[in-house]
Amino acid sequence: MSGIAGIVNLDGAPVDPVLVERFEEFLRSRGPDNTGRWVDGNVVLVHTLFATTEESRGERQPTSLDGEVWIVADARIDARDDLIRDLTARGRACSKQRPDAELILHAYAVWGEGCVEHLLGDFAFAIWDAREQKLFCARDHFGVKPFFYAHVRDCVIFSNTLDCIREHEDVSDELDELFIADFLLFEVGRDFDRTAFEAIRRLPPACVLVTRRGQLLTRLYWSLPADQPPRFSRQRDYEEHFLHLLAKAVGDRLRTNKAAILISGGLDSSSVAALAKRLLETRGRSYKLTAHTLAYHQLFPFPETEYARIVASFLDIPIYPFAFDQYRPFEGWDQPGVQTPEPTTNILMIGSRSFVSSAASSARVALTGQGGDAVFVALSWRYCRQLLQRGRFGRLAVDGFRHLTEARRWQRLRAGYALAWWKNREGRHVPDIYPEWLNPDLERRLALRDRFLEGEAPAVPQEAVRPEAHRLLMRTFWSRMFEGFDWGWNRALQDVRHPFFDIRLVGFMLSLPAWPWCSEKTLLRKSMQGLLPDEIRFRPKAPMPADPQMAHWKDGPPPSLDDFRPTAELERFVRWDMVPQISAATTSMAARTHLRPVCLSFWLQAVGHIDYKTA
Repeated sequence: MSGIAGIVNLDGAPVDPVLVERFEEFLRSRGPDNTGRWVDGNVVLVHTLFATTEESRGERQPTSLDGEVWIVADARIDARDDLIRDLTARGRACSKQRPDAELILHAYAVWGEGCVEHLLGDFAFAIWDAREQKLFCARDHFGVKPFFYAHVRDCVIFSNTLDCIREHEDVSDELDELFIADFLLFEVGRDFDRTAFEAIRRLPPACVLVTRRGQLLTRLYWSLPADQPPRFSRQRDYEEHFLHLLAKAVGDRLRTNKAAILISGGLDSSSVAALAKRLLETRGRSYKLTAHTLAYHQLFPFPETEYARIVASFLDIPIYPFAFDQYRPFEGWDQPGVQTPEPTTNILMIGSRSFVSSAASSARVALTGQGGDAVFVALSWRYCRQLLQRGRFGRLAVDGFRHLTEARRWQRLRAGYALAWWKNREGRHVPDIYPEWLNPDLERRLALRDRFLEGEAPAVPQEAVRPEAHRLLMRTFWSRMFEGFDWGWNRALQDVRHPFFDIRLVGFMLSLPAWPWCSEKTLLRKSMQGLLPDEIRFRPKAPMPADPQMAHWKDGPPPSLDDFRPTAELERFVRWDMVPQISAATTSMAARTHLRPVCLSFWLQAVGHIDYKTA
């Protein structure tokens, strides 16, 4: 959550002090606790502190251990005791009271660029090594912390806030056509490294960035594991190991006595809330834990709020329902300073920001259940086919028996149920709609029809136990979603954390077969016995009753949308005369597809009105 930025003039020219002031001023709002800078001729590092742990109180960045190697970081390092033990064994004198940025510096001193292979947690950092005249940057494994950079002329600019980089006078405002095209096709960019601006790039998750001989090089330092399934001697061992890993993931993200839980009433976020409550109680100190949930009072029946209340009552923590249906589509989009760094299809953006801000008023740290569906996703039919193809009939019989005996699943042997299961074995999937209103020249130059048909199909290792889980976790959607929780998008002073994206937990989960543990989250349901009420543990997965964005238009969209007049810049990407009237859309997917040009037009107009170079 802290703000980081830096400039390195590779030609040795001194950094313009006016730019340093701009960067500091821009980032001050996301780091109100302290502001620091380090300048050494052609290099400047800027940091604004948002303290969320005991170790970070009073922290000063940029920081150095020897005056030669300096760091700015927005980081939370997990498994600190293990890391400190490893560092101490290698002659480094570091204590448990040291801030996370200093632990990264110690790791860099021991392992050099390989330090990232020894770090767990969520982090985005930049290290300037004066001895080697080298800039070394890294982003965490799943891209929870954002990191952006630009290489213009002989200058490298970086920050964890995209709009901050745009303040540099040499960074062009030219749009990245392929990114914008992806937004119109899929609602999200399909390339990890692209942004809406041609000159600015994202550092992909699990990647490092290094300057060498005037060039920028990036490389991947980690990929999803594809280990073979563990075989414990007792079924209870699976539950205990899983619960141990999830508790560690929650504990490492809860290095504070004051936290908020963004709870939905579902199993994932409720489990995180239960473990957070148990952990805070065992510390023997006063604490404050609050639950925050969405509520819909007018649009449609929404039982999730009541389930969230049941969880909060069981755990004896206060809950604050947030009336989300009070916000209207596109509300406030024409107000200065409201638009996001990149285009978005969240037409209820003001409501989303208000919800996160309301939770931020209770605590600086929030936990979510995001990722629970991804790590447990399982296609039972695919698992059966794998075992049959490999001739493992005994394993199929054993795992099938265990699966059917869990939660009284014997009734699923009925022919009718089996037929329905086979018909829907791929899960519910609403196909994307190809937008025929794309600018023909853009469509031809970028081969957009082929790109649409290819979609996003990440390469999955052959040995993957559950390829569907690998494929889902490797989507660009996740890093974009994490950025949506960041101050750069929502302007809320809160560090939002996601325990299910702990790489120790993910590694274990990816090694488990669909049966009996992953299908319908059996392992999580069993592990939470006694920690959650059975009403929550055994409730089936419930889809959203309706699309909240579309539900506002039960009787059709307002006429103003059909009469909408886009900004002239939109012609570069869209033939507006070909966009169907929103009122003519027969499905929610069609309406969402044809709203993308409207969303893009709003964003283009906002971007055109902001002069980042003089603002």
